Amino acid sequence: MAEIFIYVTLIEGIAEEQLASASEKLPEWRRDYIKRKNFSGRTEGAFSYLLLQKIVSERFGLTDTARFTYGEFGKPYFSGINVFFSISHCKTAVAAAVSETEIGVDVMDNRAIKENIALRICSERELEKFNKTEDRQSFLRELWCKKESLVKKIGTGFNKGFTIADTENFDFFVFSTDKYTVSSVAEPGDTVTLDEIPFTALI
Repeated sequence: MAEIFIYVTLIEGIAEEQLASASEKLPEWRRDYIKRKNFSGRTEGAFSYLLLQKIVSERFGLTDTARFTYGEFGKPYFSGINVFFSISHCKTAVAAAVSETEIGVDVMDNRAIKENIALRICSERELEKFNKTEDRQSFLRELWCKKESLVKKIGTGFNKGFTIADTENFDFFVFSTDKYTVSSVAEPGDTVTLDEIPFTALI
């Protein structure tokens, strides 16, 4: 059993001066990482990192601002503390999850999805469920988030394709609003806490 903490921050409407304030709080390596991105990318990169630092500090009383280390397939880890994390971002929101065990989180905008993508991302069992569901848009958004959070947790990415990551073998925490959907792998007995943090609390 594990405790999983997830923070989500809406980033719609952030202005240049607010991004500048956020960037000033970043360690130099993180500023260098985001500076070549466009405004949206810099916003997502800055606020996801600040959200991660906030959740680690509040939930574990720890901080690690050193450059991340990376696993074989690019999964990031802290350099100096034994806490696992995952971050995700989209145009609407950023998300950070922390736990004392391996963790994966994904957040996506609640935008329309072309339903023929199901043929490319669904395993046979997932496709069978998709064909039976009435709300195919919600199904696809949740499935995409589940798959992303799963491969982030196990640290492989989609190196073997989307259909191989069969979500039917795992349990998940899924939370949706009118703006976004967020998911994390959550085994039976895990405790999941989700808080929505205003971006002003990060700057």
